Amino acid sequence: MNTQPISPKVHALTDYVLAGSLLLLPTVLGLNKKAIKIYVAEALILLPYIALTKTPVALKPMIPLRIHKRIDAVNIAQFALQTIFKPIRRDRKALFLNLAITLITGVSVLLTDWNEKQK
Repeated sequence: MNTQPISPKVHALTDYVLAGSLLLLPTVLGLNKKAIKIYVAEALILLPYIALTKTPVALKPMIPLRIHKRIDAVNIAQFALQTIFKPIRRDRKALFLNLAITLITGVSVLLTDWNEKQK
């Protein structure tokens, strides 16, 4: 029985939502300019590997899902570590957003069925 309820397609869709959130939420929440720049840069780094991962919603499926999983692990660690960056640590809204993103991405990776065969 499979205990991972998130398909690669749903995972990719949530990744697109994450990238969009990183582009929009910092400005909407009124975060400081340095935090906004950090999140925009992250979104611009995330978008290509999301769009190129072999999923049904890829723009050009080239990156194997197992590689995407490894990149995700690095990104989760990076989100967790950036909690100590001054522009994030000293801005309560930025800190909350960062912790939420770290938690959501971590849970998404843990609940994804990385072994599902792609159609």
